[in-house]
Amino acid sequence: MALNLSSKYLGFPMQQNSLIENINKVCLVDDDSEILESLERFFSLSGFEIKTFSSAIDYLEQLEENGDCLICDIAMEEMDGLELQRRLNKLQHLQPTIFITGHGTINMAVEAMKLGAFDFIQKPFNPELLLEKVLLAIESYRDRMKILSKYKTLTNREIGVFKCVTRGLSNKQISDELFMAGSTVEAHRSKVMKKMAAKSLPDLVKMSVELKL
Repeated sequence: MALNLSSKYLGFPMQQNSLIENINKVCLVDDDSEILESLERFFSLSGFEIKTFSSAIDYLEQLEENGDCLICDIAMEEMDGLELQRRLNKLQHLQPTIFITGHGTINMAVEAMKLGAFDFIQKPFNPELLLEKVLLAIESYRDRMKILSKYKTLTNREIGVFKCVTRGLSNKQISDELFMAGSTVEAHRSKVMKKMAAKSLPDLVKMSVELKL
């Protein structure tokens, strides 16, 4: 029988939420079938398209089909949520992750955030809080996709300059590393800033972090 989220995990009855105007796809990963079923029901009633996975390995095997946000338990057999996030980082997976756990510690939360998790929520949790976090995560993901779209317009040489600039290299160092004339570096640097719509170097660095470059 499915777990009653309203009494054990969420705090009050689930209801359809009028905040959801567009269909967004949320992926749920948990090896507890009752929790998975209850979360699936809650988000379906809130207007989301839902895809569930009973393990981190199942999620990785179907990665190309995944959606706008990942909600993932941490304490799972075979592969826990933190290890899943490490592997997603290696794959430069850009979808935001919200971790949920019933046995969280400060160290666990710190590790999750260091790995790039969007948020870390302990059970039991308020459904409106979780929904709010998911909406913020999806908004963040949409912004990240806009950055990626701009990044894909860069030429290979511009990408090289982009990566060097965001590493903090000077034009002289970039010139030496990429075997370019100083004037060529400056020209590519200007094009990168324009194509990425970056207002400043810190702005460009932030974009690099968002893209996990």
